[in-house]
Order: sequence, then structure tokens, then C-alpha cells
Amino acid sequence: MARRLGTRITEIARLVGCSRSTVVSIHAKWINDGDTSSRRQGVSRPRAIKEKGRQRLFRLVKQNRRQTVAQLTAQYNAGPSASVSEYTVQRTLLDMRLCSRRPTRVHLLTKRHRQLRLQWAREHRDWTMDEWKRVDWSDESRFLIHHVDGHVRVRRLPGEQLLPSCTAGHTQAGGGGIMLCGTFSWALLDP
Repeated sequence: MARRLGTRITEIARLVGCSRSTVVSIHAKWINDGDTSSRRQGVSRPRAIKEKGRQRLFRLVKQNRRQTVAQLTAQYNAGPSASVSEYTVQRTLLDMRLCSRRPTRVHLLTKRHRQLRLQWAREHRDWTMDEWKRVDWSDESRFLIHHVDGHVRVRRLPGEQLLPSCTAGHTQAGGGGIMLCGTFSWALLDP
């Protein structure tokens, strides 16, 4: 039906959660035979990672949500279970809905911070130009030596995006950087 409506094969594959080649072969079978059923229905390979292995994999993910599939596979294979491929681990993670996503960015200002800033602004709204000339303003910025902060990903289940281990504040990758602070006032700029 989706093909009749003009939906692209890649989009159909994403919607139903299977590969593009599967969509192509099923669509071709439908066109040729008018049927998509398989005579081998119910016959499939047993799972390489059984229920206990899935629980173990889930614990490995929860220990460090930033691990790559390669790292998780190495850790999994270091245990008592039979060795599995990265592809099997990736498929199992997707089946468990533990997709790799960017960490959730949480607001740095709490409700209390916002109240204090508003209170400060109200207290100073009637200042004269001479009073503001006596104020020094400052800010700081972090500059990365190795650009790695933007590529951090975490594995999480739906609904876990606000867990501390899944937010950006707890998942910043290393890589080294420098923090610079600068101030300016009416009379002086001091980087």
C-alpha cells in the first residue's frame, strides 16, 4: 500500500523496521505472486543472545551509556557467554530499544536561578548611566583542543532521557580544553 501511495523504499524500511532489500523483495513477491506469505513461517535461527545475555548486555549499557557497539561487544565477549559479532550486539540493542542518541540537554538555570536574576534586574532597573559605568562585566568560555563534545552519544530507553546518566552534563567527553575568562567595563576591555 505504501508503494502504491508513492512512499520511497527507504522510508518504508525505516517505518517497518527492516532493511531496504527486505522491502524490495517483499514488494516484488507481492507484484509477482499477489502474496507475501512464506512457506517457512515460524522457522528461524535461534537467538545468539538469549534472555540472560540480554540482561547482561543491558547491565553493561547501564554501567556506561556512552560505549560504542564495538566496546559493548568486547565486554560481552569477555564474559562466560559464547562470542557474538558486533552486528548481533547492534541488532539485540535495537530489539531492546536501546538506541544510540544524543544526550538530552538540560537547562542550566533552575527556577530559583531565574527568580534571582529577575529580582536583580528589578532592583537595578532605575540605575543611572553613571551607576552602570562603575560595573565590570565578565564571562568565560571553554575552547576544546580536540573537538569531541558534540559527538557524545548515549544508549537509553524511551522515557530515560532525563536520567542523570543520559543528560549532556554527565556525558561530556574528554579531549582537553582551555577555559578563558574576560571582563569589560565602561572604561576598559580586559581579555
